[in-house]
Amino acid sequence: MPRPETLRHLEGLYSGTDDPWSHETSDYERAKHGETLRLCGSGPHRNALEIGCGNGVLAAALAPRCTRLTVVECIPAAAAAARRRLAGFDHVAVVEGDARTLPVSAPDLVVLSEMLYFLTPGEIATLAQAISDGASPACRIVSVNWLGATDEALGGQQAADLLLRHLPDWTCQRHVRQGYLADVFDAPTTAADN
Repeated sequence: MPRPETLRHLEGLYSGTDDPWSHETSDYERAKHGETLRLCGSGPHRNALEIGCGNGVLAAALAPRCTRLTVVECIPAAAAAARRRLAGFDHVAVVEGDARTLPVSAPDLVVLSEMLYFLTPGEIATLAQAISDGASPACRIVSVNWLGATDEALGGQQAADLLLRHLPDWTCQRHVRQGYLADVFDAPTTAADN
């Protein structure tokens, strides 16, 4: 995860800069990260997970709301940038790799920001299953997807809809914003929860 050609593309982007999408300077990115944090909730999140953390800008803003935060990034240069950015947070771990298996057990928050459309439909299904199998009973997933051209096989809307299809028992609230979708999934309640 993701496909080799997608990995090469992303590695090429990060070879020229550690901020290829201007997360540090873009007003649009700043506003989108603010909305993502709002949808995550104020916390404290006991055991949060961000998959596809890029250079760690969003993770740095999320970290103060978490008791423990694990971020995953498959591009080595991006993971290195995230490690530098998050070095001051002792409770944050940066894992270089993909998300075929969750690197933490029972997360209560999973953030998927602008990463689903880099995956194939089968990989989205695998990721949804891994989250469903491993999440805490009170888990929240916040998934953000760009609605413009992605230059990938999947667009953001398609990727978001696939995740929704593979989490049928989860409650989803969809928020349409200028340029992106933000889906908030809450874990299904069981008879024991009621």
